[in-house]
Amino acid sequence: MAGHKRPQFVLFGASLTEYAFQPGGWGASLTDIYARKADVLLRGYNGWNTRRALAVLDEFFPKDAPVQPHLVVVCFGANDAAYPLPSGRGQHVPIHEYKSNLQQICLHIKGLSSTTRVVVITPPPIYEDVRRAYARSRWGRLAGEYLDRTNEHAGMYSEVCVEVAKKLDCGIINLWELIQRSKNWETECLSDGMHLSPIGNQTLLEELLKVLRNANWVPSLYWENMPSDFNEPSIYDYVHPSQELCSHGIEENDREKNHDC
Repeated sequence: MAGHKRPQFVLFGASLTEYAFQPGGWGASLTDIYARKADVLLRGYNGWNTRRALAVLDEFFPKDAPVQPHLVVVCFGANDAAYPLPSGRGQHVPIHEYKSNLQQICLHIKGLSSTTRVVVITPPPIYEDVRRAYARSRWGRLAGEYLDRTNEHAGMYSEVCVEVAKKLDCGIINLWELIQRSKNWETECLSDGMHLSPIGNQTLLEELLKVLRNANWVPSLYWENMPSDFNEPSIYDYVHPSQELCSHGIEENDREKNHDC
C-alpha cells in the first residue's frame, strides 16, 4: 500500500501463528490493541517446521525491501519436535538442526534493519492423553498406541529455543513453561493437546505485551508508548449536540425539569 504507512508487526510461524487470527486468538487481540498504531501481518502456516521456514526466508523477508518490519514474532518448534519417522518423512527436525535453523532465521530478521526487533515463542506443552485420543478418532484404535508428540520432547526443543533467543538478544516467551504454570493447563489452556484454547491465547497475549513493555528498545514497541494515527484535534471530532445547543449555565436538574435546553 503506497502512501501512509505504520510500523509493521509480522507474526511468522506454524499453526499456533496461523490460528492466531481466529476469534479470541492472540494475533487478533494484538491487532485490536495496536489499532491506529501498527499493522499486524499474519504469516502463519499450519504444519511448517524450521526447514520450510528457512527455505522461504529471503522471499518473506528480503533484505532490500523498501520497508522493513519493526517487529517479527517467530514461533516454530512444535512440528520440529514431532516423532521422527524411520522413512525420514514428516515434520520432525533433529534438535541440533532445529537450533541452527532457528538461529539463522533470527539472525536474518534482526539484520533487516537497525530497528527490526525479534520475539521468539517456544513450542507449547503437549497433553499426551488428548493427542492419543485425537489419533484414535482420526486413524483408528491402533493409532492410539503411537504418540506424534510428547511433552518431554517439546520441553527439550523449548530449552534450545530459549538458548538461541538469549544468545541473539531476542525477546523470548517460554510458552512451554508459561502454560504449565496454569491450573488444569491440560484442558484449560489447550484445545487439542497442543493448540491453544481461548484461555491459552489470552495467556500468550499477556506475556507478549509484557515482553514488549519491558524491552529497552528505541523506539518502544509497547502500545501505550506508541503514537496513534491522525490523533491531532480536528473540527470533525465528535461533539454532542448539547455542547452547542444548550445554555452552558443551566444545571442538570434544571434541564431534567424543563425537558429541554
